[in-house]
Amino acid sequence: MEIIICERKIGANMKITGIPGILVLIISLYGSADGAIIIDHTCADLDQIPATWIEAVQDNIPSHYAHTSHGGQLTYGIQFIETADPFYDYAIANCNLPTIPDAWCIFNGQESGTYIGPELYWQNDNGMNLTRDVLDNNPTILTSMWSWCCQCNSYTEAGVQAYLDSMTVLESEYSDVTFIYFTGNAQTEGSGGYNRWQRNEQIRDYCISNDRILFDFADLDCWWFNPGTSSWEQHTYSYGSDEIPAEHPQFYGSSYGHTTAESCIQKGEALWWMMAVIAGWEGTGIEETETYTGYELQVTSGNPASGNIMLSYSIPEVCTVKVRVYACDGRLVSSPVDGEVASGDHEIILEDLHSGIYHCVIVAGEFRDTVSVVLLN
Repeated sequence: MEIIICERKIGANMKITGIPGILVLIISLYGSADGAIIIDHTCADLDQIPATWIEAVQDNIPSHYAHTSHGGQLTYGIQFIETADPFYDYAIANCNLPTIPDAWCIFNGQESGTYIGPELYWQNDNGMNLTRDVLDNNPTILTSMWSWCCQCNSYTEAGVQAYLDSMTVLESEYSDVTFIYFTGNAQTEGSGGYNRWQRNEQIRDYCISNDRILFDFADLDCWWFNPGTSSWEQHTYSYGSDEIPAEHPQFYGSSYGHTTAESCIQKGEALWWMMAVIAGWEGTGIEETETYTGYELQVTSGNPASGNIMLSYSIPEVCTVKVRVYACDGRLVSSPVDGEVASGDHEIILEDLHSGIYHCVIVAGEFRDTVSVVLLN
């Protein structure tokens, strides 16, 4: 059984072999990894996600998200991320699916409302029919997920098994939709926290054994990345002879979905990571290569470049071409080409950029390529 678990800063100390500006080609927007995919605190690293995979999510994966107030931590998180950097654009609408170009579009809630407990998503026939209504009436939706509130503090093993069974039924009915499993939040300690931990372990075990995608909400609650020590810290409490993970004190607060903005952002980064993996990213920051005859993107100004960055690209036929330039933190800084272009060789000069590392992306028909260049001014 293969389990794919993220590692924070994976690739941060890794160098791509070859000269700077090596061509990195995206070969699939819809590839899916084999094995269980566990999205936990080690995935809360937005910087590691290539910009092209964020765009793949925005362009190709309309989503459905049902939740109560605790689940709002994810929507706060992606809101804070977009406010800090508009590149991470999303559009969310209550009880319907927005259609905003170049944004990750999210159907929030069900057609009947936005505060969605178990009974309104999976717990009974009525709840499952509400979920079916959303998917039947919005056939472009490719992912559906529901987030727990505090039910795992008191649910029995049979109660959580009912959740797993219902999700399995929905999966059998909607084979084109990826259903995402969740663990329950880890805010409660004492006996309720112990029960919650057992039920979350039940969910984790199921996802690992059955190759499902799990957004490990509880794990993200319990871990905090301490910038002072550059290391992760987990909070636990003692219950009998066990050490039970629980929400980290750094996240104690109630301003945003019963927690802090920092906790929301951590979950928002992990959410983008998960969606990029669903879109086809392998979670390493390095894509696989493939040859497209007659297509090419290269740096002609030298690498490192001085003053301006000069690019050239070639296409063998008339097609719509987009060239986008991103700073190393994912910000879109230039879109020098966006439209139909004749076949042949073309040049681009990027002016007025500050020193730094830039990722230049070309999309021409099915061809997608990226070159990275260092600019020294």
